[in-house]
Amino acid sequence: MDPMDRYENYRAMVETWLAGRFVDAGDGFDGLREAMRYSLLAGGKRVRPVLCLEFARICGLEPEDALPVACAVELLHTYSLIHDDLPCMDDDDERRGRPSNHVKFGESAAVLAGDCLQAEAFAAVCDAPVPEADRFRCCRIMSAAAGVGGICGGQFMDLGEGSATAESLTATELAKTAALLAAACAMGAAAAGADEKTVAAARDYGAALGMAFQCRDDLLDGDGFCALLGQEKCRAMTEEYTRDAYRLLDAFDDTEFLRALTEKLAGREN
Repeated sequence: MDPMDRYENYRAMVETWLAGRFVDAGDGFDGLREAMRYSLLAGGKRVRPVLCLEFARICGLEPEDALPVACAVELLHTYSLIHDDLPCMDDDDERRGRPSNHVKFGESAAVLAGDCLQAEAFAAVCDAPVPEADRFRCCRIMSAAAGVGGICGGQFMDLGEGSATAESLTATELAKTAALLAAACAMGAAAAGADEKTVAAARDYGAALGMAFQCRDDLLDGDGFCALLGQEKCRAMTEEYTRDAYRLLDAFDDTEFLRALTEKLAGREN
């Protein structure tokens, strides 16, 4: 199968699964569900669940069986976006060409929508049709990506005052951006019952890809590493992290799709 055809197949699986969640039930909570769905179904590349599904496949699990685990990562990612946009955080009024969640529904509803999506992410993993031990491993990986050493810690560092350095910015982005991409890859391998060495290799690839992805973002937007170090050094960092990602894929078989996806993400123009 052509790599981009596979990507679109995975993406369609994810969109269908997400669209079937948090529908109106007439029980008094539909306003909250609407706020959750507003951000969850706002589009996006769905890179994280796609990575999860592919690592599950190359480690021996049917992607359909990994779908709840993969979509759990997207639930968690969406929660982080809602909270990142809040006035007390990054204070962004727009996300993907539409009003941010707190602008559309109010700050309190946005906080609760994010909280619910985080909780539902763990519920989705718990309901996945894989052995209990593998569900536990996936939950543990995801909790690490969400907590002090992951999204929350990265956002906290991002709020810090003072001049950023290359070291502090790298630490922030490893936690805020790369941690969840790394978790998506590791969770796909873990859901398939892969051993810890394989799960770690998947995690390392995801972290390298995440940093390449972030550096490319900074080049496109002119901020972050690009603003701090300049275009030339930021481009060199993108290339270095991309080479690391390619090298880490040598631990796996059947990586044509992942190599094509790495090239696409690290070289994208938007």
